[in-house]
Amino acid sequence: MRDSNFNFPALGRACICVSSGIYDRRALDAPPGSLPLINSLTHLTYLTATSPRVRDIISHDGGLERLVRVLQHCARGGPAGAHLLYTYSLAFQCIVNIGVRGSEAIRTRVVEAGALDVVVFVLERYLEDVQRKRQQNQAD
Repeated sequence: MRDSNFNFPALGRACICVSSGIYDRRALDAPPGSLPLINSLTHLTYLTATSPRVRDIISHDGGLERLVRVLQHCARGGPAGAHLLYTYSLAFQCIVNIGVRGSEAIRTRVVEAGALDVVVFVLERYLEDVQRKRQQNQAD
């Protein structure tokens, strides 16, 4: 049976979710890979791309740090399920939107939150994959 997007049975309560018109920091506290978090990150991606006010709020209310922690949790490894991959992709896109479209002060906050460590991790994995493919091509 499909999980609900709007409840969190482990805590026995309803989840708060970000919608395309409302941002609430508490929505980012759902566990990584859960449907409520994926639902919230989907809407947050739109909000960070279009709303300077939301980008400013996220940089001041702890949402940016939470997004970085979600990315770090997803990058640690373990079984890479579809939900975890969606979560990683959406959280990364939110941080990129905040960093690229935000003001200089917001970009400084992105660096202070530790987002560059995540970007370095992504680039290292990419370079490792390119190197592995080159070695496979040379072996063939």
